Amino acid sequence: MTVYRFRRIVIESYPVLLTCVIIGIAAGFLLNASLGRLTPIILAMIPPINGLGGNVGSILGARLTSALHMGTIQPQIRGQKLLRMNIAASSLLSVVIFAFAGSVFFAFAYVSGASLLSSIKLAGAFFAASMMLVMTVILTTVAAAFISFTRGIDPDNVVIPIVTSVCDVLGVISLLITIQILGV
Repeated sequence: MTVYRFRRIVIESYPVLLTCVIIGIAAGFLLNASLGRLTPIILAMIPPINGLGGNVGSILGARLTSALHMGTIQPQIRGQKLLRMNIAASSLLSVVIFAFAGSVFFAFAYVSGASLLSSIKLAGAFFAASMMLVMTVILTTVAAAFISFTRGIDPDNVVIPIVTSVCDVLGVISLLITIQILGV
């Protein structure tokens, strides 16, 4: 029995990937429009926030799509102990990894001559932006997996591209919001 069919993969993935191209271009334009306000250290925060956020979402997405295929979870929110466990694990992983990355940015800023307060603000902005991103990524991942599965689309073909593209845009947006709020 053939589990994967070339035609199905292409048909289901193609529209999503085209949409992801548009989302990626939008993220680039947003970043370009904000370049005048961003310092080099803030610019250095963008690849880690986007990459780590996408990684967390992709790990969760891979686990959910496998669980949906195996029937160990159903595409519903309530009464899903395995779903809650996966979301909790992704959340905890995010807190740990983004706290570490924030401390690296703190150390880098402080060693580079920023004041203690400025360094703390930078690290705090990065961490706060990361937590905003992770909440959205988890919701996006669960929604993409459940919606695609219930519509008969293989979530393996669509979830990870959706999650990584959403991370590209929302990582920049969340970082810009927290920088503005904290006055970095």
